[in-house]
Amino acid sequence: MESALHVLSFGALVVEVDAALGGRVTAFRLHGRNVLAEANAHPENFGSTFWTSPQSDWAWPPVVEIDSAPYVVAPAGGAALIMIGPRSERLGVHVEKRFVARPERRALEIDYCLRNAGPGEVRLAPWEVTRVHPGGLTFFPTGEGLYSPSNLTVTDAGGATWFAFDAARIAGHPKLFADAGAGWLAHVDGRTLFVKTFPRVPRVQQAAGEALIEIYAHPDRTYVELEQQGPLTTIAAGSACHWSVSWYLRALADDVEVAVGGPSLLAAVAAVLDGGG
Repeated sequence: MESALHVLSFGALVVEVDAALGGRVTAFRLHGRNVLAEANAHPENFGSTFWTSPQSDWAWPPVVEIDSAPYVVAPAGGAALIMIGPRSERLGVHVEKRFVARPERRALEIDYCLRNAGPGEVRLAPWEVTRVHPGGLTFFPTGEGLYSPSNLTVTDAGGATWFAFDAARIAGHPKLFADAGAGWLAHVDGRTLFVKTFPRVPRVQQAAGEALIEIYAHPDRTYVELEQQGPLTTIAAGSACHWSVSWYLRALADDVEVAVGGPSLLAAVAAVLDGGG
């Protein structure tokens, strides 16, 4: 497939989005280092994509029109990209993605729009699936706990829930389904901190069989998925719903200890949340 990469660059941050591959984010770079898993991790499952929830609506593989079909690039002013996907006959919707550089916060803002182009209402939730390199440390503020069928080994410490990647403990298809105490999910790759923020959704508004936070480790140990979902929403014919997230990348200070329950690591996330870090 021919690449149709579009780039947003602001300061030390670079975002690459491939219109030919579902408007997928293929790179999020700080000082040249890409925090996202690339095609050498898996031929189809790399970068950051968008799905609809619940997965029971489409099982596997993902819906092509939403996940990987070419998107049309629409005019956008300033430091922004707009990409529009084709309509899925199966789901009755198409997806629009708007990527905006926010230099004042050193952040990437992504607005996902689910637009109902069918004759009847649909009921769906938004779902961002971001693949990162294995070997890192993933964590989020502990909420009401884990949900079945969680089988990923995690630790609760310091008010957060932590997944420390250990290749020796990855077997089968381990996945976590969890609540979070606030709307953020963080990951450390080496000395780089990646933080995603989003609206917190109470359990009653989540899709059946899904969760606000989901983390998946591929059995080949080549990537980890950082996933979060928005509220299950009824979308009338001709209407749309929007869901926005923000991404941050920061180099950790030398005195920040990368460890399960580490207070200095939690403080680094708090600095990002308080004003961009």
